[in-house]
Amino acid sequence: MTDLLERYLAAVARDLPEAERADISAELRDDLLSGLEAREARLGRPLTRDEMEAALVEFGHPLVVAGRYRKTQHLIGPEVFPFWWAGLRASLLMVAAVYLVLAIIAVVAGEDATKVSNRAAPSLTFTLIFVVGAVTLFCAAMERFGKARLLARWKPRNLPPAKGHTRSRFEIMVEMAMGVAVLLWWTGAIHVPNTLPGVGLGIGLAPVWTVWFWPILAYVVAEFGLNLMTLLRPGRVRLNSTLMIARNLVGASILAAVLRDGHIVVVSAAQLPPSALGEIQANFDRGFRNGLISWIVILLWLAGLELWRLRRLTRAEVAPPTRPGPGGA
Repeated sequence: MTDLLERYLAAVARDLPEAERADISAELRDDLLSGLEAREARLGRPLTRDEMEAALVEFGHPLVVAGRYRKTQHLIGPEVFPFWWAGLRASLLMVAAVYLVLAIIAVVAGEDATKVSNRAAPSLTFTLIFVVGAVTLFCAAMERFGKARLLARWKPRNLPPAKGHTRSRFEIMVEMAMGVAVLLWWTGAIHVPNTLPGVGLGIGLAPVWTVWFWPILAYVVAEFGLNLMTLLRPGRVRLNSTLMIARNLVGASILAAVLRDGHIVVVSAAQLPPSALGEIQANFDRGFRNGLISWIVILLWLAGLELWRLRRLTRAEVAPPTRPGPGGA
């Protein structure tokens, strides 16, 4: 029956720290032998094999016993757990935002965009497993190598404002994902069908958009960077608001420049006579001009709204803090 004891001790030893393996194994052997001898003394006879096995089971699983001698008893400790949970929520929100945009592209653009999305993005199950594993391994490594204090470095000035409307993380992430989709489409990485099904009417961008290709590309990239900074540094309200105002004004200026050309899209249809095609072209230009005017108004309104919020923030920073009265909460 001593083979059961030796097998048990060997199983425990395999998971012990190598430098302390011999000493701990010897200590465990003495404890187990003392306990087994005490049982035999109470029974007045040697233990049977089943009784020996039951005693070892009662002492504990080899992995559990070996774990008592490890310095690290957890993968994510209480000091790092809040950061792990916050990072996991933010990562899952980003995944949801990206796949929401991919779903919108697939619905709007049709089968071609669906194929591109399937090639460009892994399956949702694989992505979720990867994200959870990556965040967990990162936090575990930070704790394992004594870098948890880096996660806890913060300043009150970097906290988001207590009052006033601020975009949620999900809103920002959706806008970032939409920006990436627009960037891929603008650079030709994603092809969106431009022919109306059943009509044979093709709609393409007018040459004026080619003139503004690089400014628009820079605008989309800058917008992504601004959203990223807003996401990572929500406490820099003044800087974020100023850049938001500049972004909206620049966007309105670009659209106004395109609008001045008057020719927004190019309509083509081989089966239509030139007169009918010209009338359709004029109608499309008119509709797109109205759309651009509406978008310019929205951007200017957003810039004005952000400027108003910035002024309120300035006044709040100047005003002295108020104290509740004797009957206040």
